[in-house]
Amino acid sequence: MSIATAGRRRSRWGWMLPVAWIVVTILVAAAPFLGLSSQLMRHVFLALTIVLMVSGLNLTFGWSGELNLGIPAMYAAGAYAAGYMSMHWVNDLLLGILFGALAALVIGLITGIPGLRLGGWMLAIVSFFVVLLIPNIIQIVPADILGGSTGLIGIPKPKLFGITLSTDAYFAVAVVITALWLAIYRNTVISRIGESLVTLQQGQALAPSLGMSRYRLKLFAYAMGAVPAGIAGALYANLDRFLGLESFTINLAVLVLAASIIAGGRSIYAVLFGAALVQFINFESTQYGEFGELVFGILLVLGGVALGGGISGLIKSLASARARRRAPVDSADSAASEASAARFDAAIEPLAGEPLVVEGVSKRFGGMQALEDVTFRAEPGRITALIGPNGSGKTTTLNIVCGFYPVTTGVVRLGDKTVSSKPPAWVARAGVARTFQTPLIADGLSTVETVASGSIASHHVSLIETVLRLPRYRRVRSQELVKAYGILQRLGIERFADEPADSLPLGTRRMTELARAVAASPKVILLDEVASGLDTHEVAGLARMLKAVAAAGATVVLVEHNFALVRSLADHIVVLADGQVLTQGSPAEVERHPEVLGRFLGEMSDLSGTSITTREDGASSPA
Repeated sequence: MSIATAGRRRSRWGWMLPVAWIVVTILVAAAPFLGLSSQLMRHVFLALTIVLMVSGLNLTFGWSGELNLGIPAMYAAGAYAAGYMSMHWVNDLLLGILFGALAALVIGLITGIPGLRLGGWMLAIVSFFVVLLIPNIIQIVPADILGGSTGLIGIPKPKLFGITLSTDAYFAVAVVITALWLAIYRNTVISRIGESLVTLQQGQALAPSLGMSRYRLKLFAYAMGAVPAGIAGALYANLDRFLGLESFTINLAVLVLAASIIAGGRSIYAVLFGAALVQFINFESTQYGEFGELVFGILLVLGGVALGGGISGLIKSLASARARRRAPVDSADSAASEASAARFDAAIEPLAGEPLVVEGVSKRFGGMQALEDVTFRAEPGRITALIGPNGSGKTTTLNIVCGFYPVTTGVVRLGDKTVSSKPPAWVARAGVARTFQTPLIADGLSTVETVASGSIASHHVSLIETVLRLPRYRRVRSQELVKAYGILQRLGIERFADEPADSLPLGTRRMTELARAVAASPKVILLDEVASGLDTHEVAGLARMLKAVAAAGATVVLVEHNFALVRSLADHIVVLADGQVLTQGSPAEVERHPEVLGRFLGEMSDLSGTSITTREDGASSPA
């Protein structure tokens, strides 16, 4: 089934989700008017505030990989800001929620900017200390403003458009607001933004190589995750119309973290069940007096062990198992795919390649000289190969071109732009795409989504367009997926389009990574041992794709140990040895070079790692 057919099928039934969401929201909001007891209504309300906080935590922890323990601080900021506003300025629920969200956002930026700069666990530590400082901060502020240690007393009943809300009406409004936020949250993470956030968790190199700024993406997720915590605080401030310090302790952070783990770090609808379960366990544990916290901890541990990857992970595992049973591997389909690869159409969209010039580049790591005076030129429409023994500096050269390493001396230019020592994301946006020795594939994306992620940085779509699914977002998204599927077809691996990319065999993951690089419409494409681990059919498809990319106008730089493959593809070969250029020229000229023959292609080839032939299975020599 083509991606276009799948898209039509999804759009045909896509109306069901928002309709079902609206119906459920109406039913829950109307529950008090249908006889829901006040006690149960309170538990549902508190569960809704946990839902909001968990969704914010998931944005930073589940989707961008940064643990934020400062949710209670953002929750407190939203609560006190909304409470103070309704007491001293204007009593309007929507304005109070907006003010609470902005206050939480400010706290998020104050803690996120330094924490994310420091990186790693420092964000969790910084946000944790902010929670511990909440009592001190509130007591420093004059008591007539935030109430001090006695608490903020006298918050008036909430009003909406000048109408005082009853308890039942306020509950209904809280349900609607939570449902609206979850719709925003869902549309944010199930989008190009969500795919960008997922790439952050695949090491330090992947996101920058796709033109994405790791810091900006993480700060966006952290700041956006603060907003629902502020909304939750504003809603809570109007529940009892009293705010005390005991509501904003580190225990709340543990509660929210537990709900996130039970629901699943990347869960959407499962956060409702995770929050409800944690609220239920928390309430039940209070019946055990001084042993309540112990009972609460035991129940959470049992829940975490039983659910493993969370409720959403359990559901995905069951769905995957069912799909495997219903769709066994079809040998005829495999044969058809091989035939598709054999009928490869070499024509792809034109690529505006530019010359890549590496001039006098040297790189020193402490006392080790990795590269010394490396100079070569790669032209558009041609394949330039870097060969040499293991440790000769081939990958280091690629890393310098990409911006992962700054040069010690020398310069790298792309056309008329100097790219040496520029940030990796800047270099990628300038038109340099690459693959890696070990394929870097983001967890949780399908193969076609992985390929489409290569072009995300090429098209800017705003958050508003994404959340509201405006026509421009739909158009750009459709174009990216259609283009990605077309590249998969050219490589003969389109049958894996809807499969999780991170679970594919090594060879297919390499082809997927190549497809992702091609999807970026690069001026220069750098390939680091892309043929390693491929079988005969895949190597044939790879060779055809590289020739097509070069014919389309791109500058192709290939690092490869299989000299037979290099000889059949390359227009120009650069031989590196001990960090220096030994020789360069056409394949015929390099092949006749005495030292190349002796050190790399003759008796010493097994030691150098560069082979003049391929193995019998068609795969290239190991690195």
